[in-house]
Amino acid sequence: MPNLKLLIAAALVSALALVSQASIAQTVATSFDTPVPATCQFSQPARVVRFLRDLPAVADEFRRQKLDVADVGEKFIPFDVEDSSSRGLPHRQFVRAYEFEDRTIVWYYRGGFATNFHVVELRLQRDTMKDAPLLLRLTGRNLAGPPCAATEAILAGVDGQQGW
Repeated sequence: MPNLKLLIAAALVSALALVSQASIAQTVATSFDTPVPATCQFSQPARVVRFLRDLPAVADEFRRQKLDVADVGEKFIPFDVEDSSSRGLPHRQFVRAYEFEDRTIVWYYRGGFATNFHVVELRLQRDTMKDAPLLLRLTGRNLAGPPCAATEAILAGVDGQQGW
């Protein structure tokens, strides 16, 4: 019968190797394997925005909704594993946005167990009072998946994952 202490030691070494690999990979926060499409063709004209800092109204709405999103080039947590150097970092990173005539559509990368792109829609809306100013607000329309196709689906009126 194999030595029980030897088996336990081997299991502990394997577990520690896995944990340390996740921690090391996690600190390389701005690199992920899913390629970002270089360009997309949409059914409506749009202006491309490459940094969240260039969309202060979107950043304000994300903060209002407590949706922490890092800008391009900023560190974020691409996995569910945290280490001491990543505590407090967001689990999302801005990828790109498109400003259309009647809405803004934002792509962000969401880390976690199943990492993917999220595509969300924002529109100018009034809050509760009639004379309140128009503010950019999340509409609740969001899709996860290939960002070019998800953007076109939102433009076509797809709401949630039904029909997507």
